[in-house]
Amino acid sequence: MRAHTGWAIGLVLCAFAPLSKAQPDPSDIEFVTVGAPGNAPWTGAGFNSGRGQVDYEYKIGKYEVTTAQWAEFMNVALDRPSNDRIPHVGAPSAWGAVGTAPNNPGANRWTVPAGNEMHPTGGIDWRTAAIYTNWLHNEKGTDRSAFLSGAYDVSTFGYLNGGSLFTDQLTRSPGARYWIPSLDEWMKASHWSPDRFGPGQGGWWLYSNGSDTPFAYGPPGARVRTTFPPGPDPNGPLATANASWQDFHFPGNNPFDIPLGAYAGVVSPWGLVDVAGATSEWTEGTFWEPTEPLPRDRYFEGSAWTFFTEGAADRVGSARGAQFPSFSGFDLGLRVAAAVPAPGAVWTCLVVALFDGRRVRRRPASA
Repeated sequence: MRAHTGWAIGLVLCAFAPLSKAQPDPSDIEFVTVGAPGNAPWTGAGFNSGRGQVDYEYKIGKYEVTTAQWAEFMNVALDRPSNDRIPHVGAPSAWGAVGTAPNNPGANRWTVPAGNEMHPTGGIDWRTAAIYTNWLHNEKGTDRSAFLSGAYDVSTFGYLNGGSLFTDQLTRSPGARYWIPSLDEWMKASHWSPDRFGPGQGGWWLYSNGSDTPFAYGPPGARVRTTFPPGPDPNGPLATANASWQDFHFPGNNPFDIPLGAYAGVVSPWGLVDVAGATSEWTEGTFWEPTEPLPRDRYFEGSAWTFFTEGAADRVGSARGAQFPSFSGFDLGLRVAAAVPAPGAVWTCLVVALFDGRRVRRRPASA
């Protein structure tokens, strides 16, 4: 037989293919990616001066959590046997779901009427929000363990000093796939643009609508006053945020019936909608007294339904407020952050071997 002395080449071609490009994210949340790592912090006026720098890429929800997304979580977390209930999880108080018969005695279950899927979810306390991100991290598992760790260790949740200080894990665990945004992440996604002063010249916008123009508060499609008290003005601008008004200001309109995404074209520099209005959004940010060993409260940001503001709460650098992590005010909600590459991303590899026809002898397995 003729001997061959030719060559052999092994070529491995790998393509990174995030599943979020080919199919919905496993969480069913629509994310945007916030890039430009190493942006400068906000150094202007406000309590949050010096904050907002983020040195890595991350993802954040285009929308606050919706009624449809939260109902799925609630039905897994709260419709369980009495000896398997998930601690610290409470039902929201302002959303579009309605109660229905549970599968387990004494439990709770909800259904979402058609048309209510995109209603915001308010009345979420920080701890329930953290447990939701654990559940997403664990691929929406039904086992009790899927709720208790992942992004945050629920065993750390507690209070000291008569309930004035909390012991909860301060920031997400290394390797978390989903989490509550840090204050810096929230600020950057809401106010910082990589092209603020021209292509590649980053900077901060005063408002989370990608401009230095204050929001106009009122129902979508209405022309409104831009000064307090809120109300219609046929010569005013079109409303841009669902905050600072109630039904008696605009008869026939209910702020709680307005779905997310109703203010067309009003987005942050990275494409977030309803940063102002709907719910205020929890962050990982913590409030400490200088002399105390543990924090008292968690920060939330952005204006909310019926919250009266002439723009102060929506300006970069401002601090909307803070509360202890088990507080579930009707106007408190969540916008989820996530890791880049996308959770569930895969590598696809093509191995190409080019040979000249020579037989390749395999070595014994023990070699």
